[in-house]
Amino acid sequence: MWDGFNKRKFPRINLRCELILGNRPKEETLHLQTENVGAGGLCVIIDQPLERFSTVSVRLELNPNLPWIECSAKVIWSVPSRESAGKKECFDTGLEFVDLEPGYQDLVRRYVEARAQQEESLH
Repeated sequence: MWDGFNKRKFPRINLRCELILGNRPKEETLHLQTENVGAGGLCVIIDQPLERFSTVSVRLELNPNLPWIECSAKVIWSVPSRESAGKKECFDTGLEFVDLEPGYQDLVRRYVEARAQQEESLH
């Protein structure tokens, strides 16, 4: 994974998500596990590069007991993944939330902080 995340000052965690690429009727839905999620965006590893500054739809599951959060996201960067060495080529892809409602952004931030503290206390 891209080393830039090690320098982040905000906590990040892994969550289930869906990315919807393209427009109907030829859209493609990818079911993924995020590499990490923060209040401003997320990182995923996918098997195709996405064009920088293109827009995708995101569905993010914070918790199975909560409704999925849906918004658009802008591709900020896409780099070959170190984890794909010797396997099919994959790309670490950084996405920035575009139209996430402020209330949901705060919900994501609080949820991520709480989960990060829980995980930290386990180590």
